[in-house]
Amino acid sequence: MPKPTPTPAEQEVSLRTHWRFDVSDALPVPGKFEIASTLILPVTQHKTPATTLLVCLPGGFLSRHYFDLQINGSTTYSFAEAMNRAGYAVLCLDHIGTGESSFPEPLENGYAIGVADIARANRLALESALQRLREGDPTSNITPCEFGRTIGVGHSMGSMLAVEEQAFSKQHEALLLFSFSTQGTPRFLDDSMRAYAGDPERLRNDIGKLAENSMGTPYPERATNSESDRRAAFGVGTAPSDAEDALHAASTNLLATGGLTSMIPGGFAPPAAEIDVPVMMIFGDHDLHDDRHTREELPRSPSVTTYCLEDAWHCHFVSNNRETLWLRVSDWINSL
Repeated sequence: MPKPTPTPAEQEVSLRTHWRFDVSDALPVPGKFEIASTLILPVTQHKTPATTLLVCLPGGFLSRHYFDLQINGSTTYSFAEAMNRAGYAVLCLDHIGTGESSFPEPLENGYAIGVADIARANRLALESALQRLREGDPTSNITPCEFGRTIGVGHSMGSMLAVEEQAFSKQHEALLLFSFSTQGTPRFLDDSMRAYAGDPERLRNDIGKLAENSMGTPYPERATNSESDRRAAFGVGTAPSDAEDALHAASTNLLATGGLTSMIPGGFAPPAAEIDVPVMMIFGDHDLHDDRHTREELPRSPSVTTYCLEDAWHCHFVSNNRETLWLRVSDWINSL
């Protein structure tokens, strides 16, 4: 199948700029830590400024580029580009210890960085980004702009981190969560991990030790074989082969403490119970999670909307039905 090539319209939709933000003060280990980010603005930003900023956090084994997938210059799989077309600005972050963000030195210090620390670092990066946007950035050709609202967006482990951040910061007006569940993925856990199910306080106290014992590194690399969990997480179903190429290009190592916390049932149930803004959850019909129990997992949310995308696996943006997804998401944001 011929690979898509960018059209003039595709090339003119978005302005991209890459920033790094110092988040050292948010982390419990010594050293200088920076978060890598990509800001994707509609090119019409200065004529009709976007009022909504979507703040995107990737899932396990994925970098921030998951939200802006590209193949040979084509943005056909790009969630960010689709949201720009709908009039929304997008900020994508690499978590500490993933993608192009900083890693601790020595690496073993990564066991001391838990999900609350990761969320605080992401929060600090967002505050820095909003400040820079208010002031403008001439080197990036960005004039001063103010956003009336931000919406937290997460995928899988990133959904957990969006919930964690929102629970203490109350920054966002709403949350858009792809493949979210506090029920974890118990079928992929061993007995030592399952022993922490339903005990989030003990899990957070022991997460570094558990990650070291079970994974042997705070930043495990993604397996390239055909184990069932790898197929479930990176499957593309009936999508063309370039969809899988796009996912591999956006892949990175896992953040072990974050990945394990999201996989163990109840690992982040307390912060989920604190969410008091509208939430939309997206699942694929072949996903790792579904919409069972979602209402009880977010008891304080005034509105929980769920949508199951047909012919979609865990990475929804490469589905053949992604255009339907873009429309559902933009309609929901407009309805807020």
